[in-house]
Amino acid sequence: MTKIVEQIKELKNLLGNRVIIPAHHYQKIEIVRLSDFVGDSYKLAVDCSNTESEFIVFCGVKFMAEGAFLLAKKYQKIIMPDLNAGCPMADMIDSEIAEKLYKKLNKSCKREIIPIVYMNSYADMKSFCGEKDGCVCTSSNAGKIIEYYLSQDKAVFFSPDYNLGINTARQLKIPSEEIVKINRDLTIEPEMDIENVKLFIWDGFCHVHKVFTTDDIFKLRERYPGIKIIVHPECDEEVVNSSDISGSTQKIYQTIKDSPQGSIWGVGTELNFVLRIADDFKDKKIIPLRNSPCKNMGKINLINLAQSLSSILDYKTGKDKLKFEVNVHEQLRLHAQKALKKMIEISQG
Repeated sequence: MTKIVEQIKELKNLLGNRVIIPAHHYQKIEIVRLSDFVGDSYKLAVDCSNTESEFIVFCGVKFMAEGAFLLAKKYQKIIMPDLNAGCPMADMIDSEIAEKLYKKLNKSCKREIIPIVYMNSYADMKSFCGEKDGCVCTSSNAGKIIEYYLSQDKAVFFSPDYNLGINTARQLKIPSEEIVKINRDLTIEPEMDIENVKLFIWDGFCHVHKVFTTDDIFKLRERYPGIKIIVHPECDEEVVNSSDISGSTQKIYQTIKDSPQGSIWGVGTELNFVLRIADDFKDKKIIPLRNSPCKNMGKINLINLAQSLSSILDYKTGKDKLKFEVNVHEQLRLHAQKALKKMIEISQG
C-alpha cells in the first residue's frame, strides 16, 4: 500500500494544480487522506466549480461526478476512477418513468405538480425537473424546497428517496391524508382520490440506510447509558423518530465535532464515514448502529485512483486518450443546471 500511495503522490506532484481530487464523506480513509477536499455530493460539486484545475478526479459515485460536471467550467474535465460505481437508489427512477407518472398524476390532481429530485439522482432526472420548472434538493434543504412550492398551493412529486421525503413531510407537519406513496409499478398507496394530495413520494430507498432498525438503537441505549443517537434522514421513519438527531452527512460530522469531549454517539449512516469520524475525534466514543458500507463507494480504490492520474499524465503528454471521463449530454445539462439554479435561488432566498 505504501508503494501505491507514493505513486499517487508523485503523479499529483507531476500534474500540479492542473488536477484536483475531491472525495465524498463515504470514501475509505486512505482515499480521503489523498484528497484535496471532502464533503457531501452538492458541496463537492460547488467546491470543484470554484477551482481552476483542468482535471477533477472525483472519488465518489456516478451521480456525484455528474453533479460536478453540471457545475464545472467549460474547460474542466471530470474523471472518475471507476465508471461502474453507481447508486442503486438513483437507478430506481429515470426520466422516462417520471414523465409517464407526471402525466398520469396531472390528470387527477387539481393542483399544478412540481417535481423535486434529491441530489442523489442522475442527470436525466435533474433535467426532467428543470424542464418541468422543478427543482433539485439536498437532505439539508429538502424541507425549505418542498415548503416553498406548497406555500404557492402547488403539489410536489418528490423522488427518488421515500424516507427523505416522508421524514421531511413529518417535520413540515403535512397531514397524512395529503401524502401518497408512488410505488415503482406506478400504483398509489394508500389507494385514494388524489385530487387534494399535496405530496407524492416515490418509493425509492438507499440500501445503506434501510438496514438500520429501532432495535439497533435500543441495544445501544441499553449498553451505553447517556448515548446520543444521530442518523441520516434516509433511514426509516421509525428509526429517525427513535433517534436524538437526524441530519445530512455534513450535519452528522459537524454535530459530533462540536460535541463535548467524552461524549458517546451511536451513528446511523455509511460505515466508512462512521469509522473516519471515530478516527478524527478520538476524544469521543463513536459507534455505528450496525455495519453498513456502501459497496459502490468502495469501488474507488488506490489502484484505480493511480490509474486515473496516470491517464491524465499520458493525455497531457500525448501518449494516449483520456480515460475514465464523465460527460452529460448538452440538452440534459442545460435543464439540469436550471433545476440546480432554482434550488440555489430558493435555499438562499
